Amino acid sequence: MRNQRTQTIVEASLCVALSAALNLVALRLPINIAGGSISLAMLPIAIIALRRGALTGAIAGTTFGLVDLIMEPFILYHAQVILDYPLPYLLFGMGVGVFSTLYYGKPSVIATPSASASVAQASAAATPSPSTSATSFAPTLLQLTRKSAVATVAFFVGGTGRFISHVLSGVLFFAEYAGGQNVWVYSLVYNISYLLPSLVASAVCAIAIMPVLDRAAPARSRGAA
Repeated sequence: MRNQRTQTIVEASLCVALSAALNLVALRLPINIAGGSISLAMLPIAIIALRRGALTGAIAGTTFGLVDLIMEPFILYHAQVILDYPLPYLLFGMGVGVFSTLYYGKPSVIATPSASASVAQASAAATPSPSTSATSFAPTLLQLTRKSAVATVAFFVGGTGRFISHVLSGVLFFAEYAGGQNVWVYSLVYNISYLLPSLVASAVCAIAIMPVLDRAAPARSRGAA
């Protein structure tokens, strides 16, 4: 248990650091004069959230939000700081992490085989079947498809939480930037201009990276997904 807790802390710390590094390699659109940029900063937060759950995702997200505040502060009011930095990433990490169990599937029940069963299994394993690779490919493909679908939904839920926080900040504290247009429309368009591309890019990368990462370093003892 202690080793697993240590591993979680190390992974979360690395993910926060990687998010900060990725945030430095960002694309800022001309419309984003009050902050916000297209980047893969959400990718490491989503990975740790899927691997370790909602609580770890929320803590990692909040930590990165505070790091982002230090790196690129845009401060008008105290409440605006909360809505634009720790809260949106907390909501993102927690929203993605809620789907951790669904992503990995239910733990399987492992029974202790008897001596005769062990001998039979060893004998069967020693005799390769021509259809083994064909029969194992289909379940693997189904597993990857299901995980990709779950990850997509997780990103949508987490991204929606972050989006709402930023939109509220725009409506409450950045109305002066809206000019003559409706402040709600302005905030919605402004935030979706960089959040949607960031979410899509991060989701695609996560779907590609997670299976490889889970094979190299399993998150925890889980059953087959």
